[in-house]
Amino acid sequence: MDEIDRGILHELRRDGRSSLERLAHACGLAASSVKRRIARLEESGVIRGYTVRLDRFALGRGTQALIGVFAAAGTTREALTAALTGQEEIVRAWTTAGNADALALVQASDIDHLEEVILRLQRTKCIAHTRTQVLLSELVERDC
Repeated sequence: MDEIDRGILHELRRDGRSSLERLAHACGLAASSVKRRIARLEESGVIRGYTVRLDRFALGRGTQALIGVFAAAGTTREALTAALTGQEEIVRAWTTAGNADALALVQASDIDHLEEVILRLQRTKCIAHTRTQVLLSELVERDC
């Protein structure tokens, strides 16, 4: 991957719907060259796919929190994954090497909705307890 590829990725991060012509103009290449480079980035796995970014506020999910999830003894990764996947408000989740066994990013409509999510998680058999941090404002957002 060279600087031109990085430029193409930069433009696609800004607008994944950019035309080949726009990308070509931004990178100083012919559209056919940009198309070949994008195909190579896709084939190598650098570009894993294309998606839409939703506005959580417009969707009524303005309250965000990180929930530290502490698994009950004997809980498998698969069981914990299933428990977290079953909560539609959880938009991302990771296993951790910190205090919690996992961290879940929750998007809820308000604090009452967030509390419902927390209580649902706490009633789940494979979860011993949780620790929640409500997120206030976003300082940095980027994909990679």
